[in-house]
Amino acid sequence: MGFSSEVGTVGLSLYVLGFAVGPMFLAPLSEYWGRRPVYLVSWTIFTIFQIPLALAQNVATILVCRFIQGVAGSTPLANTGGVVHDVFAVKEAGYAVAIYALSSADGPPLGNVISGFLAQNAGFRWLFWAYLIIFGFFLVVIFFFLPETRSTIILSRKSSKLREATGLPFYGEHELDKKAPGHLWKVTIVRPFKFLFTERITYLCAGINGFVFGMIFLSNEAFPLVFGSGNNGHGWTHSGVVNLTFGAYVVGAFLGFCLTPLQEAWYHKASKIKGHGDPEARWWSALWATPFMPLGLMIAAWTSYPNLPWIAPIIGFTMFGFGFYIILAAILNYVVDGYGHYSASALGGVVFIRNIIGAIFPLFSAQMFKGMGNQWALFLLSMVSFLMIPIPVYLYYRGKVVRDRSPYCASHYNDEE
Repeated sequence: MGFSSEVGTVGLSLYVLGFAVGPMFLAPLSEYWGRRPVYLVSWTIFTIFQIPLALAQNVATILVCRFIQGVAGSTPLANTGGVVHDVFAVKEAGYAVAIYALSSADGPPLGNVISGFLAQNAGFRWLFWAYLIIFGFFLVVIFFFLPETRSTIILSRKSSKLREATGLPFYGEHELDKKAPGHLWKVTIVRPFKFLFTERITYLCAGINGFVFGMIFLSNEAFPLVFGSGNNGHGWTHSGVVNLTFGAYVVGAFLGFCLTPLQEAWYHKASKIKGHGDPEARWWSALWATPFMPLGLMIAAWTSYPNLPWIAPIIGFTMFGFGFYIILAAILNYVVDGYGHYSASALGGVVFIRNIIGAIFPLFSAQMFKGMGNQWALFLLSMVSFLMIPIPVYLYYRGKVVRDRSPYCASHYNDEE
């Protein structure tokens, strides 16, 4: 079965669109039934739908299945923040969030690195079969090793056992005021959008997060043009070799992750001086790392000529990956610190915008690079990246003022203090 590159791009966009839609429904389910059941059911659906993808005889089947997979596969986006909040205190969550940020940053480009050679040599159907094996393995891991982490669900199970054993009316506080799923859906769907339009922290973080993730998914279309045989690229004809260039993002993000101890040391030092958690200290590394994104794209832009060494644009994209990771980790930590028990709603808004932009960017990227040329297209993106630099600076120096004006941030810190 053959189909155009445009159809493949639509499949990618529908998959990422599923990432935007899924958390709106899966997040309240995890609050009501617990983290573990939602992971198990959604990951089972995600895994099973690899089968119709591998056997598909028409494009419509692939597009529908990709969207369903996006919805089901969005569980980590909906649940991971909650799991970290379940298991770690705010001041201890930095490393856990850093690991989650690394998986989010490295997941999409690493998938391209792995899939390139397999798709070229064995065909796209074997790619889906291979993913079925990988996803099936993780489904087994989830089934046997993932415990329930939500405290209200754990307490509910304990009180239920006590009622059965003693006949006495043991109930957890949450059981006496348990909201129906419909109510939770209403709150979970409405509040993220409310935050997006009324909470300055949320829409600023959503904007910068949306752009950097849009760049990652845009690269799916751009890298084959920059390094491939068309559009005045470097002339590589093997898709596996072209996809290896996504390793630049992987390496850059890992280098950023290696600086986590420095960021954590700064955060704990600032918190110790103030006597309580200091969310703004989460932006410290982003102050000097954010410029790596536009500078990296500018280097990639003006070294992406076929007569120049291919390593030059790779260095530029590695710099972008470095800045991208540190920005992502700062956003996740800052939102969780600043909003506390409202962080799920704030992150819901951030994730929604991120994946909407991630779904849109690939739809125009090929046309932009072909129309403007690789160099000017990358230069334009570097100029847009420069607009991101003031956001960490503003939130580092003025974030406390913004939080004090927010009823959600203020009530969270009043509870903490």
